[in-house]
Amino acid sequence: MSPLEFWTVVLAGALALSAPVIIAGLGEVVLERAGGFNVGIEGMMLVGAITSVLVARESGPWLGLIAGLLAGAAAGALFAGATVLGGADVVIVGIAIGLLGSGLSVFLFQWLAPEGAAATTVETLPRIVVLEGIPIIGAVLSGGGVVFLIAVVLSVATWAVLRYTRFGLRLRAVGSTVNVAGVRGLSTRRYQAVAAIIAGASAGLAGASIPLGTIGTFTPNMTGGAGFIALAVVIIARQNPLLLIVGALLFAVFNSLALFAQTQSLGLPVEVYQALPYLVTIIVLSVVSRRLLVRSRRWRGEPVPA
Repeated sequence: MSPLEFWTVVLAGALALSAPVIIAGLGEVVLERAGGFNVGIEGMMLVGAITSVLVARESGPWLGLIAGLLAGAAAGALFAGATVLGGADVVIVGIAIGLLGSGLSVFLFQWLAPEGAAATTVETLPRIVVLEGIPIIGAVLSGGGVVFLIAVVLSVATWAVLRYTRFGLRLRAVGSTVNVAGVRGLSTRRYQAVAAIIAGASAGLAGASIPLGTIGTFTPNMTGGAGFIALAVVIIARQNPLLLIVGALLFAVFNSLALFAQTQSLGLPVEVYQALPYLVTIIVLSVVSRRLLVRSRRWRGEPVPA
């Protein structure tokens, strides 16, 4: 295989693998602009994934994609109810929703495909055939599929909303200083709740894009840590939806290399390529752990120590 063919395959795989991370990360950007964060992205993605397969089996991939989004929004509403209305700690609630989503997805999977039954497969989203005729770049872009195109469009739309609309400016005001925003007449709880629901919907859509993008079926824990990678990428990108694309692609290249290394020798064990994205994730989350604690207190309107 020539170097050109090698990188075409790797980059095409990276585009497909980065799309769920980008979509989930966009919701996290909105939530962090409102002063919160969500460590339960993984569970929300799994709920969206299994829901999308259940609906797509009967109604096709596009309705399955919408169903995954709605399932994630429901999980986001649960997060908002517990943290915004109930005043619970965002870390604890996020962990609980992550575990709940993981367990619920496995339960629904066992109901969908009982032991001994054939795995349920559904129709996947269509490929972008028009791009395949473009030399080199077309092969890479077509490998990303419809989901990557959706991710890019959503990234640009999110950037524009957060930067140029009243909603985006007020969201940043709420996230910067909750008490001051409340004094100025902003309904901080409403903005926090809306941000949490948007974050859940994005996670659900991201989860739905995994089985409906290329695989066509659901397997337990199929997200493979993409939710935690999305959380790390948002922090690296400093809550910028456009930089989020770049960060997600960097992580996805390593994952694509790991998949390619399973069939071709790349000089290093497959496990090295598989471990690199998660090693970077651990380092990033460890460095910013204090920042997350500060966000948790600001979300509840508590004073932040110097």
